[in-house]
Amino acid sequence: MTKKMNKAFHKKFGQRLRSLRKERGMTQEQLSFEVEADNSYIANIENAHRDIPLSRIRLIAKALNVEPYELLKF
Repeated sequence: MTKKMNKAFHKKFGQRLRSLRKERGMTQEQLSFEVEADNSYIANIENAHRDIPLSRIRLIAKALNVEPYELLKF
């Protein structure tokens, strides 16, 4: 994946995460707590400033009560 494609993927993933989080009425802080991460962790993902490992995608999906693939539907 090129750097440009990688950045585009992270941006779309972050937008999808933000959308699902807000649909569930959760703040970034609440979601960070659920996945046992720093408060800034979710903000950095949503703003495409951070890579996210598959294991963390699974935790976030569980906290949002969705299947992991739902985070990748963009």
